[in-house]
Amino acid sequence: MAATSLPATAAETINLTFITGFPPPVTAIGAFIDFYAPAVNEQLAKTGKYTINWNMAHSGQIVKPRGELEGVELGLGDISVVPTVFHADKLPLYELSFKTPFTTKNMDLIARTFKSLEGKYSEAFEKGWKATNQIEMFPTGAVDNYFVISPKPLANFADLKGMKIGAAGPNLPWVTAAGAAGVSTNLADAYNSLNTGIYEGGIFWAQAAGGFKLCEPAPFIFDTGFGANQAQALTINTDVFDGLPDEVKKAITDNAEGWHAANVVKLDKGASFGLNRCKTEFKSEVTTMSDADRKKWAFALGDLAKDWAAKNDAKGLPATAILVDYMDAMRAGGATPIRNWDKE
Repeated sequence: MAATSLPATAAETINLTFITGFPPPVTAIGAFIDFYAPAVNEQLAKTGKYTINWNMAHSGQIVKPRGELEGVELGLGDISVVPTVFHADKLPLYELSFKTPFTTKNMDLIARTFKSLEGKYSEAFEKGWKATNQIEMFPTGAVDNYFVISPKPLANFADLKGMKIGAAGPNLPWVTAAGAAGVSTNLADAYNSLNTGIYEGGIFWAQAAGGFKLCEPAPFIFDTGFGANQAQALTINTDVFDGLPDEVKKAITDNAEGWHAANVVKLDKGASFGLNRCKTEFKSEVTTMSDADRKKWAFALGDLAKDWAAKNDAKGLPATAILVDYMDAMRAGGATPIRNWDKE
């Protein structure tokens, strides 16, 4: 009788800490909290052997923005969304989409193409991750399309010449190619910088413009059609992963693709929300750059992609082959690049 009254074997609890300097409104972070962790829990609940106690250390609780890569490497946290875009020194192949602007606004196509390239050129892509003691599970991005916002209307490519334009590091070459002065910036400083004239325009995206009210001091939106970029990746500390039971490892990896898909949904909704808020609350006006001007801007960038490829080829990475495969995949996926970066 005593034996039959005992409870079923309790599930083993595994503690995992998710670290990021960014807050949940950043779509990839929100997708982790709202989709990924619950999906992993749901998969593990099918057997009831394991449960994960998630410590959601977001918004700079443990690491500041851009500190995620090092944080996972050093074991300050177990799992993270790493902003690959800010780690070109250690993860140079993830710069690719920033070297091929005006290609596509399809974030899903870009991310899945990167995933395919990670498989084909696994040694090259894994080099940086192995050096930082982590396993990358799926790439994604934070931007569906960049545009220039400004306190004054912009109608042509030539209007940008001589302006001071704020941009993040990877976007600065785009600014200087337009004959403008690039000012390094970030979202935290953008509203004040636009409001006080530190710069006269900025390269941002719809969700950021609406969410951070950037279109209040800069209500004119110049849709340049730069397109989307791969800029983030879901990673886990290698030592932590190796120490997990096989069932938990499977749940952790099985749901990485779904995390990306959830991010794309949030990205699309965020873009619609941001643009609608700019139009309704701040009376923003949207002007679309002509294809002719987009082509002028694209060619003003010189051999941006091929120079990137040659630099990384010299380091022993198959960057030129990756560039060709990437652009082939973009065209095969329905994209119509304003410039064929692998051929020009």
